[in-house]
Amino acid sequence: MSTPLLELRDVQVHFPIQSGFVFRRTTGAVKAVDGVSLSVRRGEVLGLVGESGCGKSTLARAILQLVPLTGGSIRLDGRDLAACAPDELVRLRRGLQMVFQDPYASLNPRLTVFDALAEPLRSTPAGPQRDELLRQQQQLKQQTERLMQQNPELQKPTARETAPQVDRLLKQVEELQQELKRY
Repeated sequence: MSTPLLELRDVQVHFPIQSGFVFRRTTGAVKAVDGVSLSVRRGEVLGLVGESGCGKSTLARAILQLVPLTGGSIRLDGRDLAACAPDELVRLRRGLQMVFQDPYASLNPRLTVFDALAEPLRSTPAGPQRDELLRQQQQLKQQTERLMQQNPELQKPTARETAPQVDRLLKQVEELQQELKRY
């Protein structure tokens, strides 16, 4: 049997509850994630769903090593992520991504779509592949600007009105991100 691409064993992320202003002491813990185990094999897709506040985002952040684990282990391609050096984590994170169910919450409102797409390219080594991705990104920027000009109602959108356009745009973003993963 092959090694899972991603394997979580009894993952726990607890946040301490502290009291006292001067003499701080821990009086308890919020168990944001408590005992999650799962594995994802290459080519599989995992959708993590649950109620608001149940720990989905915290689990994703734990996988990316953005919050420390209280217990358990996370392995990516057989490698224990907790044992990775910071520079190695930066490199590994290029191939990982959290995708939130609300695209409006996932996109930084201070950035244009073009700037949001440019962020991963900043860490892509220079070369012909990067040049091609930048060209595709520029085309996507132009398409987005045309879409906004042709549909002024998108300036102050509601989710129902823009869902099809956002879906198409997110699909293009996903395709570009898949391209980035290959380099």
